[in-house]
Amino acid sequence: MSISLPTYQRREAPLLGRSQRVRAIITTGLSRELRRPAALFTTAIGVLFTTATSMVLLFLAPILIPGQPIDLSFFYVTASNFTILLFVTLMASVIGSGLIADDRDSMALTLYLSRPITGADYLIAKASVLTPLVALVSVLPLVLVPFVAFLLGLFPAEVALPAMGVGFAAGALLTAFYVSLSLSLSSMTRRKSYAAAGVFAVTFGLTIPAGVLASALNSPELLYLSPWEDFLAVARGVYGVSGGLIDWPGALAILLGATVLASLLAYLRMKAVEVVSG
Repeated sequence: MSISLPTYQRREAPLLGRSQRVRAIITTGLSRELRRPAALFTTAIGVLFTTATSMVLLFLAPILIPGQPIDLSFFYVTASNFTILLFVTLMASVIGSGLIADDRDSMALTLYLSRPITGADYLIAKASVLTPLVALVSVLPLVLVPFVAFLLGLFPAEVALPAMGVGFAAGALLTAFYVSLSLSLSSMTRRKSYAAAGVFAVTFGLTIPAGVLASALNSPELLYLSPWEDFLAVARGVYGVSGGLIDWPGALAILLGATVLASLLAYLRMKAVEVVSG
């Protein structure tokens, strides 16, 4: 009978693959945001308010805009709903401002970016957390209103269905801009309050002065500085609405360029982070 001590061999725990880690960041981020009272309240109120006001504008449009033709241009009234801008800005600041800033503050970012996760993977995961939540405010009303109008028999299918597609594209553009903006600002600070203030500053700090100066100086080209005016110009173009002080191709180029630039800045910030290898 042997009296020697037993020997044990420790089994190495397998490391999660790249796709599994990305999915883990997404599911963890979504579950966290949906448990936060501030994020949950903002999302619920934003969806209800923007959808309700868009529905009201739909039914009041024949009174507010007499003679409005029953075609695709009719739904520009929904896209120009100012509550969409208000709640998109609010959600981007409440939810998006802390997605990266909190990880920087807790030093979890260096672990997230350890191999095989790259900076691009991390940003895609964080964008996947924020995009569906912002889209509930920016995309849902623009798609739901034409659908409801079709169900109620107010518009034929050949008008309602294109309006749903156009609304989805316009809302997606606004969503992409604010997702990239909030993530870029969040990547630059450890305090999410600073990033949240930056989202409001870009929105209203540009929109209000641009409108005032354009009117006072009789220089409508200053409206290109406002993200909301750029979005409205694009909306006029895709919905076939004539008029407007600025042209939609230039406004579209500005929004797309700003989205790409903000995404690039966030990516460069991730590349500059010193990570733990493993």
